[in-house]
Amino acid sequence: MKKILIIEDNLEIRENTAELLELNNYSVFTAESGHSGFELAKKTNPDIILCDMMMPESDVQEFLRLARSDYIVHQIPLIFFSAGSSASETKKSLIKKSANYLQKPFTEKQLLQTIERGLSKKEKYD
Repeated sequence: MKKILIIEDNLEIRENTAELLELNNYSVFTAESGHSGFELAKKTNPDIILCDMMMPESDVQEFLRLARSDYIVHQIPLIFFSAGSSASETKKSLIKKSANYLQKPFTEKQLLQTIERGLSKKEKYD
């Protein structure tokens, strides 16, 4: 069973996304900040990470800073998601480094397709 880590500060989005993925036979772990997500990624070694780009306390840039310092976490494919309507230069740069990007709100089909693309990219390099 593939493992997915969701890093999202919004409880409702985090729980709903986790439930959708669990119903589709993924093992799911969740974290509410970049820092706690990094610590959980080190412990669980997920196959892919879904990470919100805009979190108030510890955002995606904090997560990436921490991930780059850890060889294992740095190798895990990322999918960023955000409710922002236009990508700033920072967002564009982060998206280029990730497996994929999802615009909120997203459908179950969009979520699953994006995850499968990210996982297939990972398998090419394993």
